[in-house]
Amino acid sequence: MNRNNNNIQACDLLSLLKRKLGAFKAFLSATALLRDADLQEMEKIETLIAERENCIKVIKGIDGGINRIKNSIPALPGEAMKKIRTLKKAIDDTAADAADLNKEFETMFISYHDDLKDRLSKTRNSRKGVKNYAIRAYGVNQPRFLDVRS
Repeated sequence: MNRNNNNIQACDLLSLLKRKLGAFKAFLSATALLRDADLQEMEKIETLIAERENCIKVIKGIDGGINRIKNSIPALPGEAMKKIRTLKKAIDDTAADAADLNKEFETMFISYHDDLKDRLSKTRNSRKGVKNYAIRAYGVNQPRFLDVRS
């Protein structure tokens, strides 16, 4: 019965690893869409970020299940170990691809943020220029408007 129980747990472990791979692929897909998104479409970006956060929660939940199974079985059958190694490699590769895409997006987003900050700063400084122009043009006193009907 112990051997049968190990086979069941091995099947459960394989199922969890497949779900984890699917979650990582969903994360990778959302990251690719995020990288290619127009940064001015904030609603779309927020949706993709929420989707990625959901994938991370799913992965963390799956990891908890994997750890429980791993700690409860002494050894897995050879065929199951081969499948587990294959799935683990696919998960690692997908996670690495997602990390690379994430770095690309972060670099692009930081550049966009810095550019936007510079433009806002220039706009704020132009207000000083307009104010100084008005003072030079009209002296210290601002122009007064007279009621010409009286």
